[in-house]
Amino acid sequence: MSLSLKRFITKLLPPRLRRFVAGDKFLKDERGVTAIEFALVLPVVLLILLGCFEVPRFVLICQRIARTSSGVADLVAQADEPITANQMNDIFTAAKIMMQPYDIVANGRIYVSSINNPSGNGVTLTWQKNNGGTVATASKLGLAGSNPSTKIPATLVPGSNEEVLASEVYFNYTPVFSNLIYSGSQLYLIAYTRPRNKNLMTSP
Repeated sequence: MSLSLKRFITKLLPPRLRRFVAGDKFLKDERGVTAIEFALVLPVVLLILLGCFEVPRFVLICQRIARTSSGVADLVAQADEPITANQMNDIFTAAKIMMQPYDIVANGRIYVSSINNPSGNGVTLTWQKNNGGTVATASKLGLAGSNPSTKIPATLVPGSNEEVLASEVYFNYTPVFSNLIYSGSQLYLIAYTRPRNKNLMTSP
């Protein structure tokens, strides 16, 4: 180390510490360098390790939600008119299995909505059911009796005597190491389909 740099560093220190760095021994001492470098690198390494664990988990949950929303919509579409309450309960039970090992009842909610345009008199959300999940988030399509035509893609708005079935899935995602990367968020996905047989006009 140059003499000028040594003097500069010495002047920055409090008077009581200047005597400890007055000699070359202190400035040339490299003991503890490895520990300091490890302390600097450790947070970055931990962040990468947490990301390697949390990102695949997040992707897996998103895949489960996509499969559940499309699966529920497809199961409802296969039902005959009138669809019964027992059939809906069976479909919601199947949805719970689709989301395993993640609990859709404790951490989410599923909505099934029937959107009709009877006799071309206007689009109406005829009926709506949910799985009773503890997440009390309202459906983005609105309530039964409302007109959801502005909330669905224009290409899916039902024409006269047509029906569109919608399956919405909400899930509250919480990281395992909460607040270290981020605190989590509510995931949402909606799937649309049309009935395979007759329009499901009767509320289960």
